[in-house]
Amino acid sequence: MSIEQECLEFAAASVDEVCGLIIDGERLMRCRNTHPEPDRHFRISDDDWLEAEAAGEITAVFHSHPMDKLVLSGADRQAQSATGVDWWLASGGRIRKFRPVPHLLGRSFEHGVTDCYTLFRDAYHLCGIDLPDFERSNGWWVRGENLYLNNLAANGFREISAADIQPGDVIIRRAFPESDPCHAMIWLGDNTVLHHEQAGRLSCREPYRQAYIKLTHSIWRHEQCSNLDLRGVFDDISARSL
Repeated sequence: MSIEQECLEFAAASVDEVCGLIIDGERLMRCRNTHPEPDRHFRISDDDWLEAEAAGEITAVFHSHPMDKLVLSGADRQAQSATGVDWWLASGGRIRKFRPVPHLLGRSFEHGVTDCYTLFRDAYHLCGIDLPDFERSNGWWVRGENLYLNNLAANGFREISAADIQPGDVIIRRAFPESDPCHAMIWLGDNTVLHHEQAGRLSCREPYRQAYIKLTHSIWRHEQCSNLDLRGVFDDISARSL
């Protein structure tokens, strides 16, 4: 039996959240959920954590959601940030593995590390769709390299009309009217976008202002948009705001 299947069977055996620790990427150590509300939250005791550390390297934290919600809650995201390791989540008979990405809001800009594509990629990861990281050197947008236009269609996106926009779609924007499209924003609905614009500005959620509309180049939707659970974004934003 694979470790993933063992996690799923462990989750299916309880109406509460179950939890455990993945040791050396190959073994599940089942832990007791010590949270006073185990149907909604989980807590791993210090004793269990120390026992796991003595047995090897803790490479991931595992837990389940009894309700069908295969994205990390706000409380999960806060705790994951503290642990700094992958988190595995089981729900509805499925399992998903989450990298320990920084909170989406309030990131400092560093090109190629925490920039607009990193935010786009990490937000999609938290919502259930994994995208590759792209090689990109500073100034690609003035050399005709077109990071977005060259890679979106190759990675499951298709262009849509502005009239059809829905939450989770990606808006590609120019920096100024004559420039190549070089900036990605995620449409959250209610005239709101999530993005990380440039050096000196933190990643943020803000209105889709008229200035942005005038600079919009195109809007794109992923072929797996039905699997994009935006609760992953909104719960992370909630966790960051606490």
